[in-house]
Amino acid sequence: MRRFALAALLSLAAAAAGAQTMSEALTYSVNDYFGTARSIALGGAMTALGGDLGSIGINPAGSAVAPYSQFAISPGITILSNTSGYSTSYSEDYSGYLDYRTNKFNIPNLGFTLRFDTYNSSMKSFTLGFMSTATSHFMNDYVGQGINNKTSLLGSFGAGASPYTPSELNDRNGWFSSGIPWNYLAAYQGGMIAEAYDEYGQPMVDGYGNYTYLGATEAMFPNGDGSYDIRTQGQLDQYSRVQTYGAKYDILMNLGMNFNDRFFVGFNLGMPVATYRYSEYFEENAVDTADFPIEYADGVVTNFSSARYQYSQLSDISGVYLKAGFIWTPGGGLRVGAAVQTPTFMTIRDVWNVSTNTYFTSSEYNTSADSPSNDYQYNLISPWRLNAGVAYTLGAFGLVSADFEMADYSSMRFSESAEYYHNANTFRMENAVNRNFAGKEYSGRFGIEVRPVPSLSLRAGYALRTSPEYYAFDKNGVKYTAAGYINYYDEFESGENYITGKTPFGDILSTYSGGIGYSSDGSFFADFAFRMAKYPSGYFNPYGDYITGGDEFLPEVVQTRTMSDLVLTLGWRF
Repeated sequence: MRRFALAALLSLAAAAAGAQTMSEALTYSVNDYFGTARSIALGGAMTALGGDLGSIGINPAGSAVAPYSQFAISPGITILSNTSGYSTSYSEDYSGYLDYRTNKFNIPNLGFTLRFDTYNSSMKSFTLGFMSTATSHFMNDYVGQGINNKTSLLGSFGAGASPYTPSELNDRNGWFSSGIPWNYLAAYQGGMIAEAYDEYGQPMVDGYGNYTYLGATEAMFPNGDGSYDIRTQGQLDQYSRVQTYGAKYDILMNLGMNFNDRFFVGFNLGMPVATYRYSEYFEENAVDTADFPIEYADGVVTNFSSARYQYSQLSDISGVYLKAGFIWTPGGGLRVGAAVQTPTFMTIRDVWNVSTNTYFTSSEYNTSADSPSNDYQYNLISPWRLNAGVAYTLGAFGLVSADFEMADYSSMRFSESAEYYHNANTFRMENAVNRNFAGKEYSGRFGIEVRPVPSLSLRAGYALRTSPEYYAFDKNGVKYTAAGYINYYDEFESGENYITGKTPFGDILSTYSGGIGYSSDGSFFADFAFRMAKYPSGYFNPYGDYITGGDEFLPEVVQTRTMSDLVLTLGWRF
């Protein structure tokens, strides 16, 4: 229950201004290398190997290793499989597990390199290359369903809207001018919430000017001291779904140089492009509509039946970076390589809208609201990236390879696009979150290749990646997540509290891969790879805390997810 005078936290406020959050910054910045079937099968451990088009995005010097020009195309299928459960509060176990599977066709690598002999005693040849290579797939789907008699989405909207007057919330032209989060405007105009009145027919406003709003699922219950509690009236069948789609590809322009077949140097001009689609849908239905009577000012009584809320976002991303690397073959089959990538300068344009629908047993009271579409362009700088590798080739029999990669995401920074009025404080909070709750990510990649006959290769790989998300600790040793920090941001901003340290989440992303390759006596070659990524459990809260005294009634969706890829590379050497 919540007291009518409660000044609630503003949850889901991202709907007011797109989604410039740490989560989005990490989504756009983290690399998950795909490449050709050979590089995928070897777990991406290509820094010291080169010679394959899939290696060039990892180490630009890889293009100079091959003693020929080549063209390759790599069609593939990505398969998403997950299981989700729903909990209506921290005290309840997850239940109502749902399974979901989908797949998508893609081309994770396409390109060519052209090798030119120089007939020079020092630089033996140089290579020019152009390709598209996938560095992330954004497929995900959180689905949860359960019965809740403690809280509701409409109740959270009612609590969160308290700082705003009814006239502000009812302003049909206030989407762009009011500064009010769009979810609250849509909730009020879509019949999800309404102002509460006292026994004298006056709006209930506290001493701070906060209004009391009731969700259509709620009612006021008097206490003996003249105050009221507001709580959900009965059981609600809640359904939550969050879907993401899209992919990030790096368009690479490459230059590689071969010095005496022992030292190889390469440079990439990288231009990442991505499309990211996000859809958040929430529905709650009265298990028994008789539990949810609503009396209007004219004395008419109807009952709440159901409500639906949807937030949709489309983001287009483009950027640029430089990358340089080398591969050294000191002899005896040993190979050493390393590469460094500059920060990526990205421009992002978000387009989003929200919609609400509220249904009652008397259909004439059904109400809906649809926001206009809004768009906003801004910039993001992602971090430096460093990778190193070592490999050992066993003559014609095979090879082993290992990579290490590191990036520090605490350096991610948002800024306004040049076409908007420049305000240095626009992303002050978001950048503070990035600094305190993102950090170093470490990756290890390992691969082995065996050739039982010269034309056939068998491959296996494994990769692991630590989480770039961190917990932080304040001056009293209290642990915060990014969401908790945002709720108390004013205290940290004023200096009343401060962060003293942080520690990473313990999540590890593991990827297993394998494959087979065929090389003809002529120019044709073909490779096939399978890989499976097992993600740590993910969690999603459909709405924020609004109950007085704690967050024990916060509903949550838990998800276990795997992503599998089947990739076939067809290539020609010339």
